Amino acid sequence: MHTTRWAALAATALLAVAAAGCGKSAGGSTTQTSTTSLSPTTPAATGDTGPVTWATYREVGTLDPGQAFDYPENTVISSMCDSLLQQQPDGTYKPGLATKVQTPDARTLILTIDTNAKFWDGHNVTPQDVVFSLQRHSDPKAASFYALAFQYVTSITATGSDQVTIKLSRPDNWLQGELSQMAGVVLEKAYVQSKGKAFGTPSGGTMCTGAFKLQSWKPGSSLTAVKNTDYWDSALAPKAASMVFKGVPDDASLTSGLLTNEITGTYPQPLTTLDQLKASSAVTVHTGPSFASDAFVVSSLSGALGDVRVRRALSMAVDRQAYINTLYKGYAQLPRTLANPGTWGYEKDVFQRDWNRLPEPTLDVAKGKQLVQQAGATGKTIVIGTSSEINSLETAANAIAQAAQSIGLKAKLKSVSAANYINFFTDPKARKGVDGFLTVNYPDFADPAALYNTFAIPGGTQNYDGFSDSRITAALTGARTARDQRRRAELTVKAGDLIMQQLPWIPLALPDTIVVMDKKITGAPSSFQYMGGPWAATIGAAG
Repeated sequence: MHTTRWAALAATALLAVAAAGCGKSAGGSTTQTSTTSLSPTTPAATGDTGPVTWATYREVGTLDPGQAFDYPENTVISSMCDSLLQQQPDGTYKPGLATKVQTPDARTLILTIDTNAKFWDGHNVTPQDVVFSLQRHSDPKAASFYALAFQYVTSITATGSDQVTIKLSRPDNWLQGELSQMAGVVLEKAYVQSKGKAFGTPSGGTMCTGAFKLQSWKPGSSLTAVKNTDYWDSALAPKAASMVFKGVPDDASLTSGLLTNEITGTYPQPLTTLDQLKASSAVTVHTGPSFASDAFVVSSLSGALGDVRVRRALSMAVDRQAYINTLYKGYAQLPRTLANPGTWGYEKDVFQRDWNRLPEPTLDVAKGKQLVQQAGATGKTIVIGTSSEINSLETAANAIAQAAQSIGLKAKLKSVSAANYINFFTDPKARKGVDGFLTVNYPDFADPAALYNTFAIPGGTQNYDGFSDSRITAALTGARTARDQRRRAELTVKAGDLIMQQLPWIPLALPDTIVVMDKKITGAPSSFQYMGGPWAATIGAAG
């Protein structure tokens, strides 16, 4: 459902080496536990703080939640805009702008709206605003990336002064999760309509209800959101005077900014200087659970990678532990499945049992060569999309290229700018002639299926070349509609295991969440909440 992104950098005996295995903790010891044991929060703030400058890997491109397709957009929009349901640091969600969700039957959701909540301009939230915001995602003119989230929705109507009713064609386990993220963000109807095509741009801005409100957006410089002193959620009254967001694509500039405190904090993509930052007295480094999966997206099935034997061979030839040690400094797990354990938001024991029984990935270049020969692919070229401006992408692309060459393939890199890398996800023309590209991808909410359905079923928003496996499609469809939650988890597990066999994407690592902050502040979640919940509201002065 989620069209994620690089989203970005964004997850039998023969197949065992393509499945993933035990990860290493930061200390380097092998473990069969999951990253769910990591803390999702940093120490609570003790008071207010001044302006906070927060770095993302590039500048934000839009403030339209329907177009939020990558880390910068999600991070910035989540700091300013509220959803109907509110994601928590531990991956669960609770009431947000919808104070209650009733399900009188399997095909009906009744949302009670907090009409005392106010947009930044002082207008109260209305059911009409909610209906408008949700219906935008199904409007072809809006071109929302979240249209599939509403695939089973037959109607969205205001059915009372504080009530919205959603009718479904069939039960949908995924819809409420989507309503806790970009698909559930409530915008002011009149404002959006008044701005027209300018909405979400620097000239049109946005109108939300969040803890920080947009003050200015200067492309090429920064976006500034100031404290909303009239924020409706008193439990999350913002502590920072403002949040200033800057795009910082290279490790050297980001590290320098953090060490000099010109940058107050960041959720970095893989960072080569992490050890240097950990040793510094200027910042703190925290790790926590994540939704993220580092993977190689197979975007073309017309070339060598169209043969599953070649995909398995390439997977076998990647030295994942060396990759994790180099790029993530140990703060990632080897991928037994393509979904990060941080996504186990329900029936955790079902997912843990599956994880425990799956084998470790094994580096087996000889077997990879054999499979490539059997497929008649020796000497064929694969083209890898990357960006030399982003160190982690370049590192990942080189790892894939080296693996390909080691099993008898040829590899060519197609490098684009950091700003244009997103085009691999959004523009078929950018993908033309490219066999695959790198991603650190994520689902919208804590469910592996929320990632799987984007690339492993026909029509998925990240299924770029028509990959189809009837068994995977059946399992995911069953998981989405199952009334019993345990059955839902079992079907999701089945889909995940089949994905590891067919490898429409090739997983490289399952990274932890990293948050780096100036030692003078604390409170930011050390989890994936920063991609979908009011993460910035809790940032304040350290003790």
